[in-house]
Amino acid sequence: MKNLASVEAMAEIRGRLREVRADDHARWGRMSPKQMVRHLKCYYEVALGERTVGSVQGLPPVVIKWLALRSGLRWMKNVSTAPELKRAIKEHSDDGLNELVSSTIGKMEQLAKCTDCAPAHCMFGPMTTRDWMRWGYLHADHHLRQFGR
Repeated sequence: MKNLASVEAMAEIRGRLREVRADDHARWGRMSPKQMVRHLKCYYEVALGERTVGSVQGLPPVVIKWLALRSGLRWMKNVSTAPELKRAIKEHSDDGLNELVSSTIGKMEQLAKCTDCAPAHCMFGPMTTRDWMRWGYLHADHHLRQFGR
């Protein structure tokens, strides 16, 4: 299973992120390419323990986590984002898309080296470093597919 601990998976996601263009159109959802990249960066900050979000209610976390990280099923489209991150991705940023992509890649690389990640995910509950590595790959893959990348 692909994850951020893999050099090959990291290179793949890094390359796909660099292909995102400001005029890309979402196949689903309402985010712009810039908002999607910011969304990824914000969630990497959550995984690194640099940003906190409250729990999102839904199915039991153990079920969601297994479905998302272990089942091999593609992630559902239009899953609700934590309210704190909805606000964060809408914040105005003077950074251009290329700068935002670079800083997001930096956070992703930081996560790939992390051994003391956040203890829990807002939907999946308790997370191990291995869980965060798998999540980090799948979350980026999901949103890059959203924009045809």
